[in-house]
Amino acid sequence: QRDPLITREVEGGNSECQPTTPPNPDIHLIRSKPSTHVRPYSLSRSPSDYHYSPKPKHLRAPRLLKLLGPSYDPFWMSPQDPRSRNTSLEQLGTLSQDLADGTSRYRKKLLQEAENVELPVLLPPEEGMASNLSQAVAHRLRQWLVDSATCHLTSSWVDLGPVFWPRWVRHTECDTSHTGCSWPPGMTCRPAQFTHIKLLVWHCWISKDPAIDTGRTLQQCTWRQIPYPVVSACKCSCR
Repeated sequence: QRDPLITREVEGGNSECQPTTPPNPDIHLIRSKPSTHVRPYSLSRSPSDYHYSPKPKHLRAPRLLKLLGPSYDPFWMSPQDPRSRNTSLEQLGTLSQDLADGTSRYRKKLLQEAENVELPVLLPPEEGMASNLSQAVAHRLRQWLVDSATCHLTSSWVDLGPVFWPRWVRHTECDTSHTGCSWPPGMTCRPAQFTHIKLLVWHCWISKDPAIDTGRTLQQCTWRQIPYPVVSACKCSCR
């Protein structure tokens, strides 16, 4: 794996940096045993994948807040459409300790790597720079390398649909507004750390009616908690 600060070679068509096709979404996961191994944002939001929806009497906020308990986090979730209060990129770290810790952790790693970079050997002779770079120039160049390789998050609110509560969830993604994060180019910002929040999902199943011995079945539904992973940090990487 390449150094996110300094890549020695960038070969066109190197498979190490080629994008991979994500597997099929985990549509079945909310109908099976809850798992912590869910890929971020892979649960289907298509209404055709969910045959039953909760009725208004099942959507009383006080009861659902009680069911979710301390897992309710207004930074990550909202019962109403929150898009009018979208958070700027600069605010994300100040509103979420998870995001602030993730960004700080990977930036510290970059700073440590930058200190180990031999700067004089990176400058071509025609630049006319002496091998003993001044401390000020060396610091400025290392800071530029770290800033270039630091990955940020973007944020948007997504409506998961009526079978989830709260139905509005904040999705964080790696900022890809820049073409790359390494020098020379070849690497991009990719998810490196995840936080599992918890949501309620409307779960229905069929069971036999114990009061009538005729094989008659009953449909039963209830809310249950499921883990929902969100991206909390990104890093400069090939994969």
